Amino acid sequence: MLAVAARYALTPLAGTTVPYAFVFAGVAIAAVAGGWRAGLVAMVAGQAMTLLTVIEPTGALIIDEPHQRSGFVVATLSQLLLLGTIALYQREVDKGAAEREARLTLLDEALKEIDHRTRNNYQTVLAMVELQARRATDTSVQDALRQVADRIQAVANASQQLALRSAGLDAVRLDDHLCGLVEQIERGLSREDIRIACEVDDVTASPEAATSISIIVNELVTNALKHAFNGEGAGNVWVKGKAGRTFELIVSDNGRGIRVARGDSPGGLGTKLVESFARQLSAHHEMVSSEEGTTHRLVIPRLA
Repeated sequence: MLAVAARYALTPLAGTTVPYAFVFAGVAIAAVAGGWRAGLVAMVAGQAMTLLTVIEPTGALIIDEPHQRSGFVVATLSQLLLLGTIALYQREVDKGAAEREARLTLLDEALKEIDHRTRNNYQTVLAMVELQARRATDTSVQDALRQVADRIQAVANASQQLALRSAGLDAVRLDDHLCGLVEQIERGLSREDIRIACEVDDVTASPEAATSISIIVNELVTNALKHAFNGEGAGNVWVKGKAGRTFELIVSDNGRGIRVARGDSPGGLGTKLVESFARQLSAHHEMVSSEEGTTHRLVIPRLA
C-alpha cells in the first residue's frame, strides 16, 4: 500500500509511465519480510490499487488501451517471477538452516556420548589403580598408587567441569569452571571447619588452558586440604583469579606452612605437577610459605 501511495504521489510528474515500478519493490519487501504468501497479497493489492489510482480511467478495475493491458500482464508475470525466485531462495535458506540444526544436534549428542565414555574410562582406570593399591603389601607402593589415583581423579574432575561449563567448542567460562571445580573438591574432601572461597573474574579461556589451570587449582586446593591443617582446627582456603593484561591465579591458605606439613615438601610430586603445567601455560609461578600459611601466585600471560 505504501508503494502504491508513493507511486500515486508521483503521478503529476510521471503520469502513467512505469506505473507498476513501486509495486515490484512492495512485493519484494513483503516476500522477504513475511514469506511468499505476504508477497502474493502485496502483488494482488498493489496491482489492483495501481489500476484504481494510476491507470486511466482511475477508479475502475478496467483497462481501455491495449498497450496498457499488455503492460499490466507483463508486470504481473514479472512480479510472479520475482515472487517465485524469492520463494525458492527462502526455501533453500530454510532447508540449509534445518540441515545445520540437525548437524548441530547430532554433534551435540556425539559430544555427550564422548563425554560419557570418557568419564567411564576414567572410572575404569581409577578402579584398576585402586584395586592394585589394595593388593600391594608395601605401604610405599600403596601410597604411590593412591597418589596416582588422586591425579587421575583430578584430570577426570577437570574434564567433567569442561563438559559442563564450556561456552563453546573453543572457549570455556573460566569463572564458572574453576569455582564449580572448587565446590566439587570441597564436597569431597573438606571438613566442616575448613572453608573454601572462590572468586574469579568473568573471563574465557581455551579448553587447553582451562584444563591446565584446573589441574593446577585441583592440585593446590587438594594439597592444602590434605596437609595444611593436619586434621586439626579451623582454616580457610582461597582461590582468586584476576583478569587484566595477564591472568593472575592465587591459591592460598592460612594453614601451618609447607615445611611443617608432612608429606608435602617443595620438591614433592604435587609441586612438580604444578610446575609442569605452569610451564605449559608459560606462567610465572611464585610460592611463599610460612607458619601463617601458604600462597601460590601464577601469572599467566594468555588464556587463548
